[in-house]
Amino acid sequence: MLKRIVLIVFFSLAVLTGLLHSRSTAKLSPNVIANTFPDAHDKPPAGWTGPVFKLSQDYPTVMPTPEAYPWKKFDFKTQPMEYLKAVLAYGFEGNTDVDFVVEKNTIRKWYHAPWMHFGPNGREFIHGMTHERSSRPKELDPLQTSTWQNWAVGFYNAPGGYVIGRVWANPTSPDPTLAQFPDGTMSIKLLFTQATTSQVPYLANSVEWLADINRVTATGKQPEPLRLLQIDVAVRDKRADSTTGWVFGTFTYDANAPGATPWDRIVPIGLMYGNDPTKVTNGGTLVQTIINPDLHVAEHLGYKGRLNGPVDNPVSSCLSCHSTAQVSLDLSKPTRSGVPPTNPSSTDLKLYFRNIKSGTPFDTGYTPLDYSLQLQVGIANLAKSGGMHLATPQAIASSAGGRRVVGPQHGFYASRGINVAPMERDGTPVGQGTRKRTRRHRRSRMSAR
Repeated sequence: MLKRIVLIVFFSLAVLTGLLHSRSTAKLSPNVIANTFPDAHDKPPAGWTGPVFKLSQDYPTVMPTPEAYPWKKFDFKTQPMEYLKAVLAYGFEGNTDVDFVVEKNTIRKWYHAPWMHFGPNGREFIHGMTHERSSRPKELDPLQTSTWQNWAVGFYNAPGGYVIGRVWANPTSPDPTLAQFPDGTMSIKLLFTQATTSQVPYLANSVEWLADINRVTATGKQPEPLRLLQIDVAVRDKRADSTTGWVFGTFTYDANAPGATPWDRIVPIGLMYGNDPTKVTNGGTLVQTIINPDLHVAEHLGYKGRLNGPVDNPVSSCLSCHSTAQVSLDLSKPTRSGVPPTNPSSTDLKLYFRNIKSGTPFDTGYTPLDYSLQLQVGIANLAKSGGMHLATPQAIASSAGGRRVVGPQHGFYASRGINVAPMERDGTPVGQGTRKRTRRHRRSRMSAR
């Protein structure tokens, strides 16, 4: 009997030691082997001769040396359009020449977030795009009468790729506590739409990509051409530390803008570095959102004029939505919606339009993912797939006043089944809709500088 007890104790200690060792090893040696993560939801069908998406996942294993980031030359508060153009030029450099097949970029490395392939919205096989919020009638243009699908793909520069690699160093047990992006991190996201030029005329002659939005392998329906509509950027800029630590920007394609190529006809909508929390319920001129006064396409902004792009939910804002990027180590806890509830109370609005600093969770008791919804979606997808290694409370519990205690060092666990899910941003629009700009409106935006 004694021998049996000793064996049980020894085995339990071995399990605990192994769990803790695997966790600490992931922190100390953040090496991700290339080709660890799947590329897309489906493989190309037999006979496919077009482009095939490949996940850029050879993440840096040491912190990259900071570059001379071009946006640092400009003050985003007083030179917002110059700042945005510098960020966009950096994201375009070496990428537009290769149609954003980033592994062919000879100037700098760019990286994708893993586990975006899983589920009904997962990456299609041609360009790695995921299904985003659909655009309702009139949202993109007064002529729009149909609801159109939108698909997107995002990229991180080397500092961002380094953090992603650390978080995902253990492919079956990601470590969200390492999601803290350094100054100089920049991400860029291209959003393409199914909308036609007859319903959205300013999309004429835009960049077109074929995309497997119909899942040809399952349905037999062939890929469709999508048109570039929107580009989002996010910059970790320590000069914004007093508000959120991030500067978000949004651009739109405009067929009437000058430029020899479609990439030249991408124009800034605006930027934001905070949610103007003192102007949530009473309104007033926004300071922390600055909209381009020379925008000539139909406007689709967020809550009370806060920054959003054409595809985004008008009840929210770029920063508000991304501030909900978090996860609980207890995967039984549900995912926070990225947008306020329908018919929100003033308490709801004040909750969603706070200035949450980089590295701070939206909800107490959760682990922040530093404004990265791609990390949130990836972790949730892995958990939903059944492929995540979960620590069991029984194996790692310690006695503390008769209670079991599970610490962050033990990783993810599920106390009552897995309830985490990829964050939803769709919600129910509250009729803020599309409106034309007026000279008076342009002046009010210009004063927000």
